[in-house]
Formats: sequence, structure tokens, C-alpha cells
Amino acid sequence: MTHHHHDHDAVAGSSPRRYSFIAVLSVLILLSAVAAGAFLWLGGFPSATVTEDAERSAVRAKNLAELQAADQTALTSYGWADRSKGIVRIPVDRAAELVIPELNARSPKTAAAASTPVQQ
Repeated sequence: MTHHHHDHDAVAGSSPRRYSFIAVLSVLILLSAVAAGAFLWLGGFPSATVTEDAERSAVRAKNLAELQAADQTALTSYGWADRSKGIVRIPVDRAAELVIPELNARSPKTAAAASTPVQQ
């Protein structure tokens, strides 16, 4: 019986250490899981979709810049709008210089009639 008592004391004596080690290990595992979950929830590593979206965005930005450059050229230079029909394009500023004096020369009655929508 004495022998049994000593075995019980040895197990009882090591239990607090064993439980505190298990508790610390459990807390570390739990914190690691929470950190990994937060990392993934906040974006994690870039996925193929993120990379593809970035590439598409770059292509769209390039296309937009090209369209804006073409628009700027069309608004500020001379060129053919439709060569087969003999229609030319002139800069907007020059068009305004040609049209504004003509509009100012119209009588108020003619200008009012031109601005009134036609009813059908």
C-alpha cells in the first residue's frame, strides 16, 4: 500500500506541470489558428484572381489612355471624318471661331426659332 501511495504522489506531483504545459500548448495552438484565420480573412496571399484583376485593370487603363489620346487628337487637329464622303474634321476651337460670328449675326427672332424644338 505504501508503494501505491508513492505512485499516486508522483502522478499527483507531476499533474500541475503536465496540465500547465498542455494549457500553454493549447493557447499557442489557438492563437496560431486565430492569426492564420485573420491573415486569410484579410486577404492572405494574392490569388490568381487578384493577379488577373490587376492585369485586366492595367489593360483597361492602357486602353482608356489610348482612347483619351485619340479623342484629344480628334478635337485639336485637322483630318478626315469620312474621306469617301468628303467630310473633314477641324479643331473645336477653330469650329467655334467660324460658327460664333455667324450665330451672333442672326436676328433674335431667327435665333429663337432655331432654338425652339419643332413639334410634330
